[in-house]
Amino acid sequence: MKYIGIDYHKQYFVATIMNEQGEIIRRDKASTDRSSIRHYFKHADLSGGVKAVMEACYGWEYFYDEASELVDELIMAHPLKTRLIAEARIKTDTIDSETLAHLLRADLIPRAYAPDLETRGQKNLLRYRSSLVAMKVRIKNIIHSVLTRNHIEDQPFTSLSDKFGKRGLSYLRAVSLKGNDTVILNEYLDLLEETDKKIKEAEKRIRTLCREDKICTLLRSIPGIGPILAVTIRYEIDNIERFMSAGKLCSYAGLVPSTYSSGNRTYQGKITKQGNKWLRWAMIEAAQKAPAKDLWLQGFYQRISRNGKKIARVAVARKLLEIIYRMWKEEKPYYKKGTVALPVV
Repeated sequence: MKYIGIDYHKQYFVATIMNEQGEIIRRDKASTDRSSIRHYFKHADLSGGVKAVMEACYGWEYFYDEASELVDELIMAHPLKTRLIAEARIKTDTIDSETLAHLLRADLIPRAYAPDLETRGQKNLLRYRSSLVAMKVRIKNIIHSVLTRNHIEDQPFTSLSDKFGKRGLSYLRAVSLKGNDTVILNEYLDLLEETDKKIKEAEKRIRTLCREDKICTLLRSIPGIGPILAVTIRYEIDNIERFMSAGKLCSYAGLVPSTYSSGNRTYQGKITKQGNKWLRWAMIEAAQKAPAKDLWLQGFYQRISRNGKKIARVAVARKLLEIIYRMWKEEKPYYKKGTVALPVV
């Protein structure tokens, strides 16, 4: 068996090939274009089986997809945990690739999950929709700044709770501002309209995906989880079998409290917020709506809210994720009895 440590960069990668005794067979630097990647793995002596490792980094997907077909196994290393194991004062690409090869040979690689191409595609659709929503918010804020510098005083408009509703947009299209601001306002309104159109198109595709997926249907049975959140949760978790317990899943979402120990004293602080930020966002969003739609969760929220509403919201988010873990494992929906929704048992 041979072991390859790969230090990947956008324009090139450095690879160190090592045998089972830890002896370096060869070390190379190659370009990251497709033909160079194939040429390297084709001409490197990989007889007798080969395992390779690379760190999860920006743009890892391209190289992973290309190289994984050319070796027996390509492992993704968790970059933060790898640094903790192999911290070095002298850091170069060559040393990094050699260190990764040594850790792989000793079976000390802390693995990071590499989702398949289909899962990444669905995640990209969700990210695309999120970026459009952020863009929409930014455009609205800019429009507000245009209106502020013109100090709009018309009562029918200023009294509107939603300045971008049907009545608000009708007024904005007709208002006359000083200088170039009328043209600027209308251009931003055009951008807002186009962005909103793209958001609706993306959400239509997400809803179609939700209807066709069995796990998404299960997730939608939970109060507070609609199509967008269901698809987000489903593909951010992807494979429930990679989590040994509900606690591990909550830790992955960063919804567990940080812990500090010194001597005989142990303190628990705020949630770690380490892990999958998209899954954590989805669970917090669901936790804001769920207590209003479910009497059992409402009672749970009210008991915790004595310590603070934010603490209660996080507690509900974690409780929902624990329920999701069990539902997914047992393939049972969240069901209601009378007017009270109950977690699966």
